Formats: sequence, structure tokens, C-alpha cells
Amino acid sequence: MLTPRVWLILGLALALRAALFPFAENKHGDAPMRALIAERMVLDPASAADPRTYCQFGPLHTALMRPFVAADPLAPRSTRYLSLLAGIAVFFPFLALAEQLVGRPRAALAAFALAVSPLHLQASTTASSEALYLLLFVGALERLLAGLDGGRARDFAVAGLLASLAAVTRYDAWLALPLLVLAAALLRPEALRAPFRKLAVFSAAAALCPLIWLVWGARVGGDALFFAHYISADHTGLAATALARYGPVLGRLRQLGIWALAFVAAMTLPGAVLAGVALRRGLRPLSRPMRLVVVAALGPPAIYLLRGLLFGSFEPLARFALVPGALLLPLAVSALPAPPARVRAFQLGALAMFSVAVWLVATVGRERIWAGAESMGALTRLDGEDRALARYLRAHRPPGAPVMIEPHVFADIAIEHAGGVPWTEAVSLIVTREPRATVAETLRATGAQFLVGYDQDGGWPRRLPDWPAHGVRFGRWRVVAR
Repeated sequence: MLTPRVWLILGLALALRAALFPFAENKHGDAPMRALIAERMVLDPASAADPRTYCQFGPLHTALMRPFVAADPLAPRSTRYLSLLAGIAVFFPFLALAEQLVGRPRAALAAFALAVSPLHLQASTTASSEALYLLLFVGALERLLAGLDGGRARDFAVAGLLASLAAVTRYDAWLALPLLVLAAALLRPEALRAPFRKLAVFSAAAALCPLIWLVWGARVGGDALFFAHYISADHTGLAATALARYGPVLGRLRQLGIWALAFVAAMTLPGAVLAGVALRRGLRPLSRPMRLVVVAALGPPAIYLLRGLLFGSFEPLARFALVPGALLLPLAVSALPAPPARVRAFQLGALAMFSVAVWLVATVGRERIWAGAESMGALTRLDGEDRALARYLRAHRPPGAPVMIEPHVFADIAIEHAGGVPWTEAVSLIVTREPRATVAETLRATGAQFLVGYDQDGGWPRRLPDWPAHGVRFGRWRVVAR
């Protein structure tokens, strides 16, 4: 039931996201790359028939962005519409799930915490996949718990289908769902006594889309797990770079710090503290449905953390805590010792203080925005020099002209996306990320009509001996155009 209090929370959620949307930009995580892929499939629909076009990403999110890009060709804006819609729609299944777990009054407080979550605000206003994934996964959990409570086969089937769609949005589900089924099978007292055949219905439905995706990848691309190889190589490389910079001890302690701060960014500080208090008491005092939600929430982060700490093969990103943190919000409000009104005020204040704090840490006294801090805040923006370069490319690049941008801290992907450079004309994405020995040889070998380097030690303008001394410049970005 949508009470006046719930309508106020929904209004707040919509107002915050609508206010941030015009200023947010696709910058962190998978947002700019997913946007480039969706744009490519609109420009070249035949490319969607090749699974490798989706790179390491689940295909559903990118496919669903395509109609928005087709309707509004300004991809930096249109690729974010789906996330905005999902970021609002999630409150309906989330309220239903939270009400099953903690009752209606506390469910509203959990929804309020999600409304002011910095990471959910960011996910709802960029082209990242977390907003859609959260919508699907929360819907799957809510229907599964309803099925476990009432025993209706259709609830298990609907839950499985939603879980299946979530699994081809983000691969976190490939870890969370087996753990969830195992926990549901083991927790079989009277309150949750569901026949195994109904869990089998859920499992079979959940496996449907992943199985189709695997078969498609094997038949068309020759490798069913091509995306897993991409992901493993990316995270192993990122983790190795971090360990080389910080050392084995500090590098691993840093991982713990990233996860802790990321959960604060996902849940607000009061939410994260309350969830920690509830978990410290152990799982035994929790209701059995709550235990299932905790397993689904913490299973994937625990696996990622162990990979990072034991093998040094995983690098955490702030957004990985969004879905687990959101799922733990009902647990957090269940440990509530204070009157709800006081906690709501504290959460709203925590949103403002945390977002301002990470923005100050990310920007004050720095030549470029510190991505590690900014990625935990509600708003992500391109650096000024990156935005200026993107505007220049959008204004001066002729249609079909290839562009090669130095991959400085992965800024090239966001710049190409913001500058209207399609994936098929981004040399550093489809040909090579390294120049030849000279500017002339690089332009000739790659066909690039714009060569952009970052003027710093080791950057292309200082490495290539024939780089022009004068020319178009935006901050440290230097442009060679022919």
C-alpha cells in the first residue's frame, strides 16, 4: 500500500535524480563503454548479432539502451534514460521486499535510505548497469520470498525469470543465485518449507537466459566464456598495478578500505553502521527470509574480497557495493534504536556531508579529479580539460574521421563517448592503444585524422619526437589534426 509517507519518499527519490540528471556524465566504471556499444549497435545493427560486440558486459542492459539512443541521437544523454527509469521503478519491488522482511513502517525507512544513497543516485543518472540490475534482482528476491512463504509455483517461475534477466545484465548474479538457491534449500523448517521441485522451477527459469548467452557465444564466437576471460584479465591487471604501487600489505589493506567506504556510499553512514550492528549479532537472531537476503547480498562481495586478499587477482570498484548495500538496508533498519524521524534526518544529512566530502577530496588541490573518491559520490563529471576536448571533437571532427586518444587513466573512453566518436572510429579501442615511433608513422598506420596525447612524462607528446610544438591544446591534452 502506497501511504502518503511512501509517496513523499518516491517524490524525494524522483526529485533528487531529476535534479542530478542534467549534470551527470558517463565517466566511471562501465558507463561510457556500455554507451559506446549501444551507440555502435544503433549505427550498425548487424553488429548486435556478434556476442563479442558486447565485450565483457551482460547483453541485456546494452540491448535495452538501443531504443533510447535511436530516439535521441545525443548518446551522452540518451544512454542514461534507462538507468533513470530503472532507478525510480526499483522502489516498488524494494518496498514490497522490505515490507516482507521488516514490516511496513521500517520498509519506508529502508526506501528512504535508498532514495538518498549516493551510489544509487550515481547509478540512476549514468549509463552504468547497476540500476537495471538492482531492479531485476530485487524483483527476483521479492517474488522468491513470496514463493517460499506461500508455496505458489508461479511466484518461483516469475522470480526465476527476473533472476535470469538479471544474470544477463551483470555477472554478479552468477555468484549470488547459486548461493541463494543453496541457502533456500538448506533453510527448510516449517516457515520456509518449499518443495525442492519448486526451487528447481526457480533454478531452471534463472538458468534460461545465461544458457542461451553461453550457447550463442560458443556457436558464433567459438568461446562460450569469452566475457569471463575479458573480466579476469581486466581485474588481474588492475589488481597487479595496485599491488605494484602500494605493496602486498598496504595494497590488501587498501581493498578493505575501498569496500568499507563503498558500503557507506551505497547505504549512507547510518545505514552501514546499523547493518554492521545487526550482522555483529550473528545470523541466528535473523528471520530466515532475512538470512537469504544477507546471503544473496554478501556472497559475491565476499568472493571478490577473498580473491583480492588471497590471490591479488581482483580490484574492487565502488559501484560493486551498490546492490549488496541496497539489499542490506532492510537489515539495517531492523537494528534501529532511534525514532525513525531522527534517523531520516541523519540519513539526509549524511548524504549531503558524504557527497560534499568525497567531492572535496576528489578535487581540492588536484590538477585532475581523483576518480577513486569521485566514484563514491552522487555526481560524476568529466574533468574540465576532458570536457573541452570532447566539445572540440564534437564540433570539428568530420563524420567518419577516426580519432586516436592516448589512454590516460581510461579517460579516452569517456572523451570519445562525450565527443560523439563512435566505437568504430575510436582507434585506441578497435586498432591499438599504442602509437608508432613518430606522429607521422602513427597517423599513416592507423588512419587517424586526429591524434590526441597527454602532455606529461611518458605521454605521447613527449615520447614522439615529431610532435608539433604548437597546436590545439586543452589543459594537458594536445591535438594533432590533419
